[in-house]
Amino acid sequence: MRVKLWGVRGSLATPMTSAQLRDKARALLAEAKPADLANPQAIEAYLDRTPHSWTYGGNTSCVEVELDNQTCILDAGTGLRSLGLNLKNDGRDQKHALHFFFTHFHWDHICGFPYFGPIYMPGRQIDVWSGRSDAQRLLTTQMDDAHFPVKWNMLKSVITCHQLPEDQATTVGEATVRIMPLIHPDKAYGYRIDHKGRSVCYLTDTEVSKNPNKVAEHYAQFVDGADVVIVDAMYGFLDYHDHINFGHSTIFNFIDFFRDADIGELVIFHHDPMASDPQVTRLFTDAKRYTELVAPTAKWKLSAASEGQHWDLPGR
Repeated sequence: MRVKLWGVRGSLATPMTSAQLRDKARALLAEAKPADLANPQAIEAYLDRTPHSWTYGGNTSCVEVELDNQTCILDAGTGLRSLGLNLKNDGRDQKHALHFFFTHFHWDHICGFPYFGPIYMPGRQIDVWSGRSDAQRLLTTQMDDAHFPVKWNMLKSVITCHQLPEDQATTVGEATVRIMPLIHPDKAYGYRIDHKGRSVCYLTDTEVSKNPNKVAEHYAQFVDGADVVIVDAMYGFLDYHDHINFGHSTIFNFIDFFRDADIGELVIFHHDPMASDPQVTRLFTDAKRYTELVAPTAKWKLSAASEGQHWDLPGR
């Protein structure tokens, strides 16, 4: 199993502005020493180690889970376009079974779908899975009327939509898939994908911070034994209180939930579109300090999601 993040931002794609780019350039120049700029190799080494040479990214939710002969795609935000190009470059757009798993159908989680190359390939089989029975209607809507120049009924691929049951595991090609209802407007579901003794959990767009004690045990049981657990942590603790009922959470509740959990890594995901890179880093730093205070014996690693972040998880 290989897991890769193609879009990590919530609600709205947020490309870096010129002002933000200048801030990074200013920090790079201020921090650099003459030896860092001595030759091309020194420059590359400097860029590799400085925190000012990269960004968390501005694309909305899209996570790739690559198995032996199957590519699973969790949500179809704007990050999906780059994933589709990558699949074309390495031939998986034709060779691999393609399975989409949608948490829900808000715009930021589906707007990349019309830009996914394989849906335009004649006869290409694509399976769409969700906890809802009306996935095709919802995907069709965003391509209907004046919303998009290519309509659903013009697509040459063969897209089949399936509803996943809430109360049992489902075999999807090479994977075993479970879903869990989340706390979000218009119904959303979290996912657990297992393959050859490895597993990833994807729990974005859920408001656990509203009644944490009621859901803590359920969430902890769902992720138990997972290698990577990606969670909705859109807001800091104080920011959340200005966004109650928006359907999103803070990382601090998930740290509480999973302090004793047997997981490999807990990933802060669905970054606030209003949060700059330094603000996301500050949230991550606060979360690490909180972990040291309330979960000093936790065996898992904590990270903040960034585009291109990946995990190679060989089968057991």
